[in-house]
Amino acid sequence: MRQPPAAASGAHRGLVCRLRATCAGQIRTGSGDVRICPAERPRARDDVRMTTTLTLAAMPSIQAVRTTGIYCRADCSARPHARNVTPYASSVAAEAAGYRPCLRCRPDRLPPHVEADTEALVGRALLLIADGVLDETSEDGLAARLGITARHLRRLFNERVGATPVFVARSRRAHFARRLLDETDLRMVDVALTSGFNSVRQMNREMLAVFHFTPTELRARRRAADRLVADGGIRLRVPFVGRLAFNDLLGYFRSRAIPGVEAVGDGVYRRTITVCGEPGVIEVSRAADGQHLLVVAHLPTLGAMIDDIARVRRLFGLDRPSAEETPLARDPLLAPLVQARPGLRVPGAWDPFETAVRVLLGQQVSVAGATTLAGRLVEALGTPVGDR
Repeated sequence: MRQPPAAASGAHRGLVCRLRATCAGQIRTGSGDVRICPAERPRARDDVRMTTTLTLAAMPSIQAVRTTGIYCRADCSARPHARNVTPYASSVAAEAAGYRPCLRCRPDRLPPHVEADTEALVGRALLLIADGVLDETSEDGLAARLGITARHLRRLFNERVGATPVFVARSRRAHFARRLLDETDLRMVDVALTSGFNSVRQMNREMLAVFHFTPTELRARRRAADRLVADGGIRLRVPFVGRLAFNDLLGYFRSRAIPGVEAVGDGVYRRTITVCGEPGVIEVSRAADGQHLLVVAHLPTLGAMIDDIARVRRLFGLDRPSAEETPLARDPLLAPLVQARPGLRVPGAWDPFETAVRVLLGQQVSVAGATTLAGRLVEALGTPVGDR
């Protein structure tokens, strides 16, 4: 095993590995040896900058029915009396008010949503929660990172989101567990671990509070079309709203793919990652329905998969508006270009440290030159996976 030199150590050092025919021959990320150069799964940092308020793609409004205790999508086939309906900005707000998701229209499967006028401070907090910060600290710790008091943070969340930060984090875990119950055959203990719960008992308690059904009852109710066939990895759908220029994003990633770390081809983005110091592989493609990304994960442990899905959303800009939903579409010069390329979104980064290194390497050279230099860095500091 070749470890990076001491100068490369630190919280953000990248373990660089070679992957030879991983996952029992199920995946190859390109010809020859493959390496990985990720950081050790850093959380979102306080240096996240939001130049504008958090604006996520528009989502159908949520309607809660007081007489049944259920919340639905606005286009649900159920038609309650208008006098019994209470609108909510998001599913988490309806859940905080005590409603459970409809089993017919499944509003819980909609992508995350925040109103476009959400102030930047709340947006930063939501990004931190999405990266699992509240799995490691309390509301007080989150508020301290934002430079405000916990009381002020809760007040902002109640006003803008309709639920407290702790409830948002709980809903995040519960909804991810529901997706695992629907789309995989994982054991209950594995579902709990993968979703960030400390125990099956905790998962049962929190899912009962959110869905009004136990995990066992929810799995028994799953639809045949929801279940994905496992073929050597955990497969999950990642929803998004609106259009997504997926092939354009793949073209962007292809020209910047770090040799041995990333590979793009045949409509699939692949990259190697580390999970608790061990190598894994993530594959991302577009699902046939056009409204989901299909993620196939080959991981040594499932405990961090909820964070990997958050990284996929960030990498492909799923929580950002497409170009036609921004002021660019109203500019007289740019509007024709936006209309010609619908679904363009600003791509994100899998790992901040990896991206920072890439930016430094590209300061004085072209994109292709930076890619070559990044590959040399991986080659020089790599730790072969086969030697682990």
